[in-house]
Amino acid sequence: MFDPARRRSIAETIRAELPDVVDVLLDERRGDAAVVAVLREHYEDLTRRFFPKAWHFRTGEQDSEHDFYEIPWRGLAHLRMLDLLDHEGQGFPDGNLHGAEVVSQPVALLRMLARGEECDVSEDFVEDMLRFLHQLNGTDEVELPSRHRVHGWMDRHPSGLDRDVITWRVTNKERIVGLLVERITAESEGRSGGAYHFPPGAGSAEKRAKVQEWWLQDRFHLRHAARTTDDVNRYLGGTVDERTMRVMRAAEAKGIPVFATPYFLSLVDVRPRDEQEHPGADEPIRSYLFYSEDLVEEFGAIVAWEKEDVVEPGQPNAAGWVLPSHNIHRRYPEVAIFIPDTMGRACGGLCSYCQRMYDFQRGRFNFDLDRLRPDRSWPERLADSMEYFRNDPTLEDILITGGDSFMSSVSSLRRILWAVLDMARAKRADNETRLPGERHAEMHRVRLGTKLPVYLPQRVTEELVELLREFRLEARELGITQCVVQTHISSAMEVTPYTARAVRRLLDAGWAVTNQEVFTVAASRRGHTAKLRKVLNDIGVLPYYTFTTKGYLENRELFTPNARSVQEQVEEKSIGRVDLRYHSSLRAFIPNAPTITSRIDAIRDADEVPFLATDRNMLNLPGVGKSNSFRMIGITADGRRILEFAFDRTRLHSPVIEKIGTMVVVESKSIAHYLRQLEAMGEDVDDYASIWGYSAGHVERRSPVFDPEPFEMATGRSAAEAPGSPD
Repeated sequence: MFDPARRRSIAETIRAELPDVVDVLLDERRGDAAVVAVLREHYEDLTRRFFPKAWHFRTGEQDSEHDFYEIPWRGLAHLRMLDLLDHEGQGFPDGNLHGAEVVSQPVALLRMLARGEECDVSEDFVEDMLRFLHQLNGTDEVELPSRHRVHGWMDRHPSGLDRDVITWRVTNKERIVGLLVERITAESEGRSGGAYHFPPGAGSAEKRAKVQEWWLQDRFHLRHAARTTDDVNRYLGGTVDERTMRVMRAAEAKGIPVFATPYFLSLVDVRPRDEQEHPGADEPIRSYLFYSEDLVEEFGAIVAWEKEDVVEPGQPNAAGWVLPSHNIHRRYPEVAIFIPDTMGRACGGLCSYCQRMYDFQRGRFNFDLDRLRPDRSWPERLADSMEYFRNDPTLEDILITGGDSFMSSVSSLRRILWAVLDMARAKRADNETRLPGERHAEMHRVRLGTKLPVYLPQRVTEELVELLREFRLEARELGITQCVVQTHISSAMEVTPYTARAVRRLLDAGWAVTNQEVFTVAASRRGHTAKLRKVLNDIGVLPYYTFTTKGYLENRELFTPNARSVQEQVEEKSIGRVDLRYHSSLRAFIPNAPTITSRIDAIRDADEVPFLATDRNMLNLPGVGKSNSFRMIGITADGRRILEFAFDRTRLHSPVIEKIGTMVVVESKSIAHYLRQLEAMGEDVDDYASIWGYSAGHVERRSPVFDPEPFEMATGRSAAEAPGSPD
């Protein structure tokens, strides 16, 4: 409720912004339905006459990505007005409220506000609607930021490769080494031998030298990972604030696991804020580590966001696929996700927004490392999975993940990868007995999903790299032209010399490295993602996806509204657009991974761009697939936007989406709430002023860098020599 002075101010503003329809809004003789009908006729006429591109986009006559960018700023507001009118009074199930219905009635609420009546809406709702009216009337115009301004935003964000960052992290590491010496000394008392124990009589210098040596071993970090809030605080020098400690302890009490390696904790700046060169630079890293009150409150009632990940053998999943076991997840005809029953079900650290939180509620933790060794039935399930892949007519791309594929032992990963090779070979042989029109798709891409280049880059050992090199050579002969390590880096501060070294080893082994960023609030600051793209390109990594945070209320603290994703796509990523003349050469990047850095640099230098914008801003939909094509069709009384998503029509989907049509998402926070969070991080919210106007979005086409390379380009052999090629 607002006080009388505030109600008068709001009423006067609305009346001034809508002079041509104010009489209709104030007419008490008309009901809300009659008012909606009059407004729809009025704004349809205006849109057709003055904003035809918006009108044709609305009708679907011209709704391509190019058409979307052609809609003028006021045209977007008219599109939004018509969409709101179409859905006035409609109820929508709200996942943030466990499916309870929320009703969108902006017209009814605007009428009450315009009359100065008491109205049960929030300031966030009022601000969103008033900003909308400014855009509708042309009093708010967008001015796209200049390239120079985007570069200025990028410069505010440091990288883990910067000299000053490396310097304070060395000091951080030395402090943690001292703590590890204390811990191992206590564990060594009364014991002899063991992998990580000091010999009797070892002096302080000898102990420190030994821990420095062990620091380069991945198993050492897993063995000494922080598993409690107190452990985390100890590694961070006791600098965690009281409120965060209280929330983390409540999380532990409720059963939410804690797991962070000493290496990853050494990346957090524990110095007083006034001593930091870039205060808040490590905020995205802290976002992984520390839980929110919302998460603690919701834990126990969290549901799976991606419904197709719920697998029951013999029953179709949400995308319509009948899968043989929990080891296979599937959304698209050509792609399967494979989750082995090995240590690969574990992770090298826990992200606070992990989509497996709903599994952790059932005690299915992937941090009980001793319990994750393969059991006797695993070889049978591996064989069954490969038989399923072999007999699938459309499958050509497998993503081996977990957990984290690099958490598997080298021997376990070898068994999995060579099973894939045998399957791909058998699939080719099967095609030799089929007529051309009946042949199945053959394997052309194998991916390994991992976050260890961030959490534990020491895992990329010579032994692992040699295995990947061997696989790459054999895979190439079978027509698998793309071998890709797909990682998750959300901040340039996570890219350290250790990360750069690990990536270089992977590239030299013939595996390209792509990245999926999670667009948390801290990661969504102006210029942050642009800087990340640049630093990733510097070390030879191709940005692949920039994902809006998934989940309902449990992830509200980290969720960035989809309007910011579109704003970033239009206003910041655009300075790295790759010119059409390079598209054909991009297809050679992934099959030629060892030279990828020089290939990236050649285009950056030629066109004077800071990065190659090869990623797509996306939301994993709470059902099937991913998209960034949406329209704002409603708004809740507390200012949260209601978006209707269309599926990404630039790629193949399961036929089930034809029955689904579109998908509605009620966002978990308002734009105003999000901007308050940014302001608390030290951001100037005026830099984000245009965010209010992005009430629609359109998915970008996939960069040709990820397209499979023609067989003859990849192998040096003619297409006629390709097994399974048309006669």
